[in-house]
Amino acid sequence: MSALEFDPHGFPKSSGIFETIKTVEGAPIALGRHMRRALESALALEISIPDEEFIRTEMVRVLNENPHSVGRLRICFGQNLFHITHDAYVEQTEPATVNFYSQTVIGSIHKTFPYDDRFALIKAANDEGFHESILFNDKNEITETATANLAMLLSGEWVTPPISAGILPGVVRAIAIEECEVKVRNIHVSEIPEVESAFLLSSLRIAQPVSHIGDMKLKMGDASRALGSQIRAHSQPLSVG
Repeated sequence: MSALEFDPHGFPKSSGIFETIKTVEGAPIALGRHMRRALESALALEISIPDEEFIRTEMVRVLNENPHSVGRLRICFGQNLFHITHDAYVEQTEPATVNFYSQTVIGSIHKTFPYDDRFALIKAANDEGFHESILFNDKNEITETATANLAMLLSGEWVTPPISAGILPGVVRAIAIEECEVKVRNIHVSEIPEVESAFLLSSLRIAQPVSHIGDMKLKMGDASRALGSQIRAHSQPLSVG
């Protein structure tokens, strides 16, 4: 196979599925969950992936050759394509600010590349002075942001939109639901004024609190600290060898 070419964001100039995994001292977080999701997407999209032992061996090699105290492990699969990178990741220490994207965005249950459309959403948010934009579907239901799932505190209960609303089934979202009692239900845009607190959930951020939705300031009190601590406690890195 000829040498791979890459786009400005580091993805192969091709198409396929990918997983992005946070590492701490070379140990990935929730690796098993990521690989199960990749396998499900590969089966659904008819993408052949290498066997588990080969993937693990290559992963260990790349982690050892590119050590970082905190890293971003990216694994790409496509037709006749398998590529792993491990780069340094700078922790998000500040709360996120988000606005609303002005148009309906159709989400996907598969994590696919090219990823240009998602980077364009982030740039549009950044151009308006925000970190991310909240997206919504054609029913005016909240879905996700460009690169994260959402958890919102409404009427004293933490909730997250269902997959059926049009979202990526995120790994940390699954941890929040299965281990931290976050409930799944539709969230209509009309409910936004009632949101007390919120998190961006993603494999790199883990659980990043949201300080503002537009001009609306959110609370970052005991409820946020408790959920954030729970999610992080269930998102510990494990060595792959």
